[in-house]
Amino acid sequence: MIIDVHYHFMRLPADENRARNLTDGFRLDAGRAGVKKPLDEVLPIFRDYMDDPDGDKLVRRMDESGIDITVINVVDSIGYGTDSERVLRSNENCARVAAQHPERLIPMASIDPRRTDAPGLFRKCIEDFNMKGLKWHPDNGYYPNSEESYAVLEVANELGIPLLTHTGPLANSRAKYAHPIHLDDVALDFPNINIIAAHMGDIWWHDWAALAKCKENLYGDLAMWQLTAEAKPRLFRRYLREILDILGPEQVLFGSDGPIFEPYVSNQRWAKILKDLPTKIDDGIAFSDEEVNAILGNNAFRIFSKVS
Repeated sequence: MIIDVHYHFMRLPADENRARNLTDGFRLDAGRAGVKKPLDEVLPIFRDYMDDPDGDKLVRRMDESGIDITVINVVDSIGYGTDSERVLRSNENCARVAAQHPERLIPMASIDPRRTDAPGLFRKCIEDFNMKGLKWHPDNGYYPNSEESYAVLEVANELGIPLLTHTGPLANSRAKYAHPIHLDDVALDFPNINIIAAHMGDIWWHDWAALAKCKENLYGDLAMWQLTAEAKPRLFRRYLREILDILGPEQVLFGSDGPIFEPYVSNQRWAKILKDLPTKIDDGIAFSDEEVNAILGNNAFRIFSKVS
């Protein structure tokens, strides 16, 4: 089984300049990781992938890639200038799409904890829309261990809902809010919440691993790591081997960050890179089938089977 725990259900802005600027930002992140493609090559792919109001294109790509289940999410930030009504509509639409593919898609809600009545808005997403998790991007300007964040996490704790929260620096966000160290408080104060650090902290993965070694409810996903795996395969294998040697395989999850990096490394290619790890031992770095199966789906199944 393969479960992708990190997919953004999103659309490109209708305005051409905004669409190009957004895509160029993704291109910058990919290029700095070592996978470079021109804007006019990737933009049409983004248009195609994101013009998917019912999730049908996503499910077809999942079939092609051998991915059984994808966890889809929206992202809320008060910096977008949207009101609570519009945010609820966005979450409800994500839930609607997942409901059309109930065996394949799992929806996660996103409510910026700085919103007025953020706990109530989040509860509505879970209880009324049947969403299954909480997605945060604290690099938009808040700490995941702040007082307002804890008010939302109290609801997640009550309802048994996992948290997927961004960690690591990005080109166009505030990295200080997204350092894994802030999840130390969350993992300790909410031991019953399964916390997924998106990207495992990226360049801060050592810090994430140090925390995860002590906090069994702190996981990390491999979203965005396909860029390193493609551009610098030996470095990727060395880092992943070190992570598994520190933690074991039980806290690492497969994620794609799709559709953001699919034009650079397809999910089919990304899944194959991981599936082939046990057979690639010419560099002396070895992985077992059991480790790879845990990463690809067994660990995520353990988390999401409790809420699905």
